[in-house]
Amino acid sequence: MYSSDIKRCARRMVKESLDDIFSEEYPVDHLKDSVESKLFGIGSEAMVVGSYDFYLAYAIRNNKMICLDNGHYHPTEQVGDKISSCLQFLDELMLHVTRGLRWDSDHVVTFNDEILLISQEVIRANALSRVNIGLDFFDASINRVGAYVAGTRATQMAFMYALLEPVAKLKDYEDNGKYFERLALMELMKSKPFGTIWDYYCLQSDVPVGIDYIANIRQYEEDILSRRNS
Repeated sequence: MYSSDIKRCARRMVKESLDDIFSEEYPVDHLKDSVESKLFGIGSEAMVVGSYDFYLAYAIRNNKMICLDNGHYHPTEQVGDKISSCLQFLDELMLHVTRGLRWDSDHVVTFNDEILLISQEVIRANALSRVNIGLDFFDASINRVGAYVAGTRATQMAFMYALLEPVAKLKDYEDNGKYFERLALMELMKSKPFGTIWDYYCLQSDVPVGIDYIANIRQYEEDILSRRNS
């Protein structure tokens, strides 16, 4: 275990370094700064200097975005639950959307409960204009372009699903204490044919519908990526 003095010294050094980095201001129209926490790191399990508490406090005090990486929290924590809290004190947020396994393994984003919760919280808070979204994955075992496209489409689909929610009706039920009705409506939404709407959106956007994009990526791999390996 590290002593309290070492912890204080280490965190003071990081704070002073950040203060130096941000001492010169740039127009936010061209550069948006964010700070990102870690839960643990290899060799530093006893103490992580840049913890969530440290960086959240720094972001709030210095009006910087906090970057919420859903791979950097305990498996029982949900980034979606943090969004409405952080937006009370910060003008904007940065979301580092990934698929974490055991804290820090970044895998290709899929349409799962965690990504859906993040999307719903952003839409329900009417905060889409205040949230910046980036994707990430380290999984090199599959086609990189395919992973990028699959992850992007999964994230877009999650936000589309959230946008289809009857948010005004849900809020009306909640404001009037009609919690059963709210629950019933939320459950009903799970069986709505949002996949059909997604396909129509792809069609209107002139991009492959359904699994058709697989053939496009295979062709790209054959025509372009294969040359890089030769």
